[in-house]
Amino acid sequence: MKKKLYGVGINDADYNVRGNNRVIDPAYSRWSCMLFRCYSDSYHKKQGTYENCCVCEEWLLFSNFKKWFDENYIEDYQLDKDIIGGKGNKMYSPQTCCFVPKEVNCLIEKADKSRGVYPVGVGRLKNGGRRFYAGLRTKERKIHLGYFDTAEQAFVAYKVAKESYIKEVAQKYFGDNKITKRVYDALMNYEVEITD
Repeated sequence: MKKKLYGVGINDADYNVRGNNRVIDPAYSRWSCMLFRCYSDSYHKKQGTYENCCVCEEWLLFSNFKKWFDENYIEDYQLDKDIIGGKGNKMYSPQTCCFVPKEVNCLIEKADKSRGVYPVGVGRLKNGGRRFYAGLRTKERKIHLGYFDTAEQAFVAYKVAKESYIKEVAQKYFGDNKITKRVYDALMNYEVEITD
């Protein structure tokens, strides 16, 4: 009997997923990385946002994940659990996951560590000023959205700009047939919150 990967995953492949000391099967690579994010204590120390994440019972068996992978994978796309699964989703499953381009996957990443004490998209002038500023980072550039008297006002400006940008990216990728209707709908309905 094989040892369980991260104490939970069962590799039931009837072929060798590794060769020359590296993973050669892209399905196995995604599966083992998913398990690592959910069940590695050392990873949770670096990436606390993955604490309490889990993989559905069905996908703890590699062959079940591989079947879904083979039906859904698009080369160079990333596995995502949050776009369809919804904000705060902690489970990887066939119902919550999708493959998306990197730019789409990065649209709704949380940045608790880098953000600091202010709402997402908001900062404070360093020279002792009392004013706040809002900024949006897109794939191409940083956009300054203005100065505001309160952090809440700055956040509202960021929220409007970010939601508009998410819709713009969704329309571009859907129009180019690079994301599914399900992903498109989820992005078009996505709402930025002050706690993001």
